[in-house]
Amino acid sequence: MTKKLFIKTFGCQMNDYDSRRIVDLLAQSHGMEKTDDAQSA
Repeated sequence: MTKKLFIKTFGCQMNDYDSRRIVDLLAQSHGMEKTDDAQSA
């Protein structure tokens, strides 16, 4: 079963970039998958 990850981003475009970078890093290092639903994370 794939581990799910939810990140809610507020603020400027740099925050959005940082959030996407975190998702990419966790996907590579821990096999996690991003979800848009906080309850399923």
